[in-house]
Amino acid sequence: MMKPIYASLLVLAALFGGGCSKEPQPGFTADLGIAKNYTPPADAPAEVKEMFNRYDVWIRMDFNDWKEVTNGVLGTDPINRWGAGKIDDDQRSSAIMYSQALLSNVSEKFAKTFFPMEIFFVKTYRGSFWAADLINFGRSRLIVCWPNHLIGALPVTDPANHYYMDSTLTRAIWSALGPMVAGRMATPISEFVLAGKAYDNGEALDKIFKQYEKDRDQDALNKSRDEVARNGGFITIGGSTNFDVDFGEWMKLLVTESYDNIKTQYLDNSPARARKYEVIVKFFNSYGWDIQKCGNYYRQRLGN
Repeated sequence: MMKPIYASLLVLAALFGGGCSKEPQPGFTADLGIAKNYTPPADAPAEVKEMFNRYDVWIRMDFNDWKEVTNGVLGTDPINRWGAGKIDDDQRSSAIMYSQALLSNVSEKFAKTFFPMEIFFVKTYRGSFWAADLINFGRSRLIVCWPNHLIGALPVTDPANHYYMDSTLTRAIWSALGPMVAGRMATPISEFVLAGKAYDNGEALDKIFKQYEKDRDQDALNKSRDEVARNGGFITIGGSTNFDVDFGEWMKLLVTESYDNIKTQYLDNSPARARKYEVIVKFFNSYGWDIQKCGNYYRQRLGN
């Protein structure tokens, strides 16, 4: 007999397979006669329940079988054959504080509409040579190893402020969140797309790299990449590939960088970027999220 939790997950998959928004909150209709149980358990920390109620994001840490970690509602990780390690008990509170800081930088309406359903903290993920410190799959689950060991990441010495201290980890998390958020949109933001050059599925990137293979001129490579980004309205040439990358790079930049630095480094030298900036800020504002204010504050806390 199928266990209730697995039956519930199948229902969730069916509900979200054709949808792009988290609103209304994922659950189960009374007609199906299935109890709504995609929520933190009764014994979950109060902070976890509060974040779930405010943002519809479940901060998870517990599992009985590591396959629970690799099998999410909207995606799985078939590559992982080595499992996941449960977070140490003495690290749980710092992971919760980090999550609170992360989510406090997003409006509730935006998080409920576009954010992944879960952020899953584990001690280790995969193993040996294939170990991953941060991974997302589907549109539903972001997995974060805690403490994190990305190159450049800092040890957790001040849990309440780690979000603002460890820019390597914070920016990596926003890089992972970008495509997940874009994947929940019914269609790309048309005004944003039209403000720059059309996406080319990596054509410009391939062309530039092929030239580099011939002459091995690193300066020419960098200049060509920068020119494509500047003329097309992208943060990097990677954004020229598709909307998901483009949107994700802009979101990460805005939430972690000050307006003054963005203006100097990206807007003043690119009319296309300036147009895209106005459009995307307006988009976030429509969900009650003053994302540039968050970026200004992040840069202030991080230091200029």
